[in-house]
Amino acid sequence: MIRLSMTLASYFLAFCLLLIPFGDLRAADLMDQYLTLPGSYAFVRRAPEGASSDRVLMTVFEDFLCPACYRTVTEIIPRVKEKYQDRLEIRFVSYPLVHAESRLPARAYVISQEMGLGEQMQHALFHAHFEEQLDTASRGGLAKVAHSVGIDPELLFARLDSGAGNTEVDQNLALGESYHIEGVPGIIFDGWILLKGLSQQNIETIIDGLLERKKTVSTKGTTPSRKGKKGTTS
Repeated sequence: MIRLSMTLASYFLAFCLLLIPFGDLRAADLMDQYLTLPGSYAFVRRAPEGASSDRVLMTVFEDFLCPACYRTVTEIIPRVKEKYQDRLEIRFVSYPLVHAESRLPARAYVISQEMGLGEQMQHALFHAHFEEQLDTASRGGLAKVAHSVGIDPELLFARLDSGAGNTEVDQNLALGESYHIEGVPGIIFDGWILLKGLSQQNIETIIDGLLERKKTVSTKGTTPSRKGKKGTTS
């Protein structure tokens, strides 16, 4: 994994500029805008993926048995959403990394997304596990969670028993690995910047820097690439 401090970020991006084909001058110009981005982070791509010109995309890889994920989703993210409103797009990706049994609630979350109840299931899983001390990695615990969000537990278990959610979770794990996410929550900005140092201040520092640079990029007529990633948008 590439690990960069603020003092090394400029050198890394300057090196990346040398790797860009001469014909891809717009990409080189885009990267040049981010040489002095503030905050603690690591570049895990050469250019943005899934980004737009007027807001920041924040992709959160979460494990439903992870205490830090619970605190991030229930404390940090609501405050960040309130501050940035429509200037920030948040996508959540189930990423069962903490324990082997994390995979079951991760699959249940994927299934609930297909039913249009992803956000409700996300909050219910965290609430049940960390506030009610339910074993959400067991069928009994999942049954109570499913019922609380309006999903028939028998329907959920039928889907789980048929293997539903496995493919999506495997894809999420592969995506996280490609971003070099080794711990949760893992947060990626605009598809190319990995958060280093989980705090609201660091998150906001990076978002502010990205928004400022997007203004500069927009003024110069360069628009970040748009390649969609799977996940729940909030």
